Amino acid sequence: MLIVDDQAFLKILFFPHLVRAGEDLKSSDHKLAYYTTAETASKIIRNGEVWLRSAQVMNDFSEIAHGMSLVENAFSTSVGKDFRNSLKHFDVDGEAVMEMILRLKGPVWKKKTYLACLSLHDPTEDKTGRLSMWRAYGDVALVVNNAPFKAVAKRPNFFSMPVQYLDQTGFNEQIAELTKRISENVARVKNFGPMVLVHTINRLLLMTAVGTKHSGFSEEKEWRIVFQPQDPEKLLQRRIETVRGIPQTIWALPLCHDPRLGLEGADIPSLLNRIIIGPTPYPRVTLKAFRHLLLETGVENPDSKLSLSDIPLRRFG
Repeated sequence: MLIVDDQAFLKILFFPHLVRAGEDLKSSDHKLAYYTTAETASKIIRNGEVWLRSAQVMNDFSEIAHGMSLVENAFSTSVGKDFRNSLKHFDVDGEAVMEMILRLKGPVWKKKTYLACLSLHDPTEDKTGRLSMWRAYGDVALVVNNAPFKAVAKRPNFFSMPVQYLDQTGFNEQIAELTKRISENVARVKNFGPMVLVHTINRLLLMTAVGTKHSGFSEEKEWRIVFQPQDPEKLLQRRIETVRGIPQTIWALPLCHDPRLGLEGADIPSLLNRIIIGPTPYPRVTLKAFRHLLLETGVENPDSKLSLSDIPLRRFG
């Protein structure tokens, strides 16, 4: 393993996939796309905010439950036993720690996690967008620059991360690899002490729960913004809004530039790369409306940021 500082070492040890994804994003000009309805997209631009919604109302009804199931199943096998035994080197009772996290934290994560979900955008999709996303989510794609996702949030309850698409076998393999890495670095891991190690294990399970989906969703290539409210909360605003006929709690994240809060280049003119108008009965009307919205928001040369998808999708029903 490379010689790095302690914080980077722990990240590489426990979260190698997140480190790789983050480095790839930082070294690239990858964009992300927010597929939604024209109504929602217009509200985002006009109000300068994006809503984070409860994981309980996402279109994947197994949100968080899927990740928690992977964890529970893995730690009931020899793979989990080997991991727990590896913690004895550090005066950590792996059995008690896992039981505490799963029993106390798991239910809280299910009820108090709010998400905004975007999709890694390929340059080949600049004109047409992605057909599967049009079918699932709406008729407008807001393609955004990645600066806010490169920024490091100042608070542990608010962060961005790429989604993993794993089945049980894949997750078990990850835990087995983690156990191996820990066993190969016992001397250095001991330097952190039991409290840091338990905190890191808690973070690992949290990231698994909120950032793992069924492999059937893999074509979405999702990145998500994750928020777990704490008191007091100054950045995001809690409100009750009706979404698709369902009144629900949302947390409104302001789109602004504020590096102190981990929001860099998140204002609309800086953030927005392009708007793709997807398959819709009135594409020209929609395009004209967004042109006016962009002008009102201070976006220069809005026509350069607007395009019509030519995918000939017809919606029935």
